[in-house]
Amino acid sequence: MYLPSLSSAVFLLALLQLSFALAAEPPAAELLKLHTADAKGYRIFLDENKSQELELQVKPVFTWTNVVGEQSQLGHVFLWTHAGRPEAIGTIFSTRMSDPKRRRLIHEFHTLSTSKLIPVSPENSIRQWKPEAGIVLSPCEGAPAVAETSAQRLTQMRNLARTFAAQSKSREEKTWELRLLTTPLLQYKPSSKEVLEGALFAMVSSAGTDPEVLLMLEARHPAADDKSWAWHAAALRFSDKDLTIKQSGKLVWSSLEDESKRAEISDSYRLIQTKDKTYMCYLSHIIDELPEAPP
Repeated sequence: MYLPSLSSAVFLLALLQLSFALAAEPPAAELLKLHTADAKGYRIFLDENKSQELELQVKPVFTWTNVVGEQSQLGHVFLWTHAGRPEAIGTIFSTRMSDPKRRRLIHEFHTLSTSKLIPVSPENSIRQWKPEAGIVLSPCEGAPAVAETSAQRLTQMRNLARTFAAQSKSREEKTWELRLLTTPLLQYKPSSKEVLEGALFAMVSSAGTDPEVLLMLEARHPAADDKSWAWHAAALRFSDKDLTIKQSGKLVWSSLEDESKRAEISDSYRLIQTKDKTYMCYLSHIIDELPEAPP
């Protein structure tokens, strides 16, 4: 029997790892079909009686890539809406496993609702997303009066989004200054008495275009005033990393200082969630690998 030397064994292992990393991914269209099918598996409700179901926007609002890690990643971002307002956001992505015949499906969610959502996860999912609270949109300090036209309001929302800055830090102490994507994932005018107009923005790192922070801006009624409008905002986690959010140089929140804002990682990175589960990212299920794209 031939037994390779240690150096030969190391070389062979490196060669195998390289060939695995360079293996062709499935066609993008097949990944989109796979991820969309997973998104369709969720039913999300506004009420405990499950009488008000959110509507999945089947066409993803964003497609992202991430080049950090053992494999490159491609994910799709979906929205669930009610009366024209986004109430939940989820990204579905998948990666090859060390077993080349298997693929893992990862689901990542954050509620966008101001009340508690009632999701029903698909039966094949290992985990269940059950947020325990809604989000809070706070008045934007120094924001201008809400403009008269939708085009003017979009300009205002883009300018307000630019006043936010965010930084992410990995467990290995590597930091990234996040950049704002100035084209919103969605601009919306819901049929609602509470919201005149809003937009949802993403902030990403140099590692790719995977959203790390979500920024929601809305023209809402000020406190105890249902006749005028004022700009409100919420900066939301969409990352496993530590995050620091500032507006106009003033700290909004930092998971380094506020334990409730941290992402708790467990089960060997198969589950990541905030304490209130408004944010959750998890291994959902494992399937047979899809055919590779032709060379």
